[in-house]
Amino acid sequence: MKESDIDPRFYNSETRKPFESCLVCSTLLQESGNDYFVERIFRRVPNLGVTEAIFEYGMCMQCAEQMRKELSEESREKVEGYFEQRLAERSHAASEPSMEVCLLTGTPIGDSIEFSYHGHCRGDRMIHSIFPYAVSDVAMEEISALLSDETIDQLDDFKGKYFTGPPEYADLLNPKRLIPL
Repeated sequence: MKESDIDPRFYNSETRKPFESCLVCSTLLQESGNDYFVERIFRRVPNLGVTEAIFEYGMCMQCAEQMRKELSEESREKVEGYFEQRLAERSHAASEPSMEVCLLTGTPIGDSIEFSYHGHCRGDRMIHSIFPYAVSDVAMEEISALLSDETIDQLDDFKGKYFTGPPEYADLLNPKRLIPL
């Protein structure tokens, strides 16, 4: 597997540095040397020419796996099936994921009002596999339609517990935008 320095697009927007600790268990991500994931969800405000992170986090692999296990089996199966189908359909596309196009639809990320970045890191390095990748608002909508009510409630609880941004931004983050890793 290829490794590189962590792409600045995966930095914490407040510190402008890589994420330091797991959102859930507070493990020091870089110091541990263990695998972890970064998810950043953005919203564009075209009339202001602004793109802002509305939710972002680093999460150790153990916490990500635990979160994944807590999702309903129905949702896990549907989302995994969606990813498999979309990746198979796009197998003729570029061999490596591009942050400029949606991994699942192939549409330019620049055309999305909302989009997310997903990265896999180990210590201070970014791991290149299917990661890093970007997901468009179209794919987010398609994924959210697959989620059970139970999973949506779990993601809403997750958002409520870990969203620490300004209250006026809390309503911007629809829990359906949190893509189960």
